[in-house]
Amino acid sequence: MSQGKPTFRLGTAVEITTVLSRNNPNSVKITIEDAGETAQIVDATMTAGGANIYTYVWQSDIANTEGDYEVTIKAVYGAFTALSKSSFELVE
Repeated sequence: MSQGKPTFRLGTAVEITTVLSRNNPNSVKITIEDAGETAQIVDATMTAGGANIYTYVWQSDIANTEGDYEVTIKAVYGAFTALSKSSFELVE
């Protein structure tokens, strides 16, 4: 297991939360890619939870690949787009 990186078991739900530094984005989308850079979800809409907090719950499958998954969150404010990247690990 990786140190300092969230670790989840295959087949569990993974909740991803972000806190935006700016108010009122036009949209907040999330993309998750597995270790082989295969997109598991692309530009899914995150749910607003108030006070600039957005969440998304991705249900992993026991058939998913073990390893590091990269998360990209894209917040759009008119012509300005902010990107945030993070990662987590899925293990058996």
